[in-house]
Amino acid sequence: MAFRFQAPPASQQKTQMTSNMSPTFSALGRSPSIGPPAYTTDDLQAARNEKQARLLHLMRIAIAAVTLGISIAVIACTAVSLKAYSDSHYGAEWLLPLWPLHVDLRPSHTVLGCGITIAVFGLAYLAATFIPMSRKLHNLNIISSIFSFLALFATLFTTIYASDLTNNLADSASSGTLNSWTCKWQGLDKAGVPANFIEICNEATVALDLVIFLVVMEVLAVGTTAWGWWIESRMKKISVEGGKDEIQLV
Repeated sequence: MAFRFQAPPASQQKTQMTSNMSPTFSALGRSPSIGPPAYTTDDLQAARNEKQARLLHLMRIAIAAVTLGISIAVIACTAVSLKAYSDSHYGAEWLLPLWPLHVDLRPSHTVLGCGITIAVFGLAYLAATFIPMSRKLHNLNIISSIFSFLALFATLFTTIYASDLTNNLADSASSGTLNSWTCKWQGLDKAGVPANFIEICNEATVALDLVIFLVVMEVLAVGTTAWGWWIESRMKKISVEGGKDEIQLV
């Protein structure tokens, strides 16, 4: 006995296909069960760029805050040493002058000027980060580029110039800098050392060492500047591929 299989009409097949393609409902019959949204590669890259931009922002704030604090310490140390020199410097008419006839203050003035410059740059950048603005990443990249390269040049010049003058006058008996002259008295009996000379030597040395440390910080600042421009270029590329006319960068 042969059995025949009869296919359902085309209208019933269409109805069954439509019902299979319709969204399935949960057992309670209240809401359709929808799968997780699909993310494209551009979406993932955009999220990664935004995360890196936030990390960059925090790093720049930290570097600016640290350089501001160090530059204030440089200003304080140099100002104290210059004030001590001014209070203890007497003319040639005194029989026992504490200082040589010629004291080269250019290294101290250069270090003081460098500290003031770096402090102004750090304070200006920190203020810029709290100003509401469009295209903030782009604007901060420009500010960071200007400040970081100028600050790096200032710290490098100060380090080389002040160190060179101090070393050249280290062995002179008739002239010297605040650092070279006062540090000659180290290692002697404190009873024979003029008042505040050891403190002046330490403060001048610390100020110059802090400027050298500022060089390292400004190299890091230049590195974050390059990183910021790289992040912006990636964000621009994704925006252009997405067909956006105006690029808004955080």
